[in-house]
Amino acid sequence: MLQVVIDKDVCVACGACVVSGPDVFDQDDNGQAMLIVEPEESLREQILESIDACPVQALSLVEEPAQNAA
Repeated sequence: MLQVVIDKDVCVACGACVVSGPDVFDQDDNGQAMLIVEPEESLREQILESIDACPVQALSLVEEPAQNAA
């Protein structure tokens, strides 16, 4: 399971994440990054591109181990 962390204290509202990951990110009323979907494996490439594009490293990806349905 993927989890994207957005540090709102660091985000400078430049929009680079939206350009790099339009299926994952948008900007809120203050221009800061926000998720528009639950991060899925199929969106990994866009998420990683957005993380790389962020000039202030406000984005990070946390991979949580899959829980077994046992």
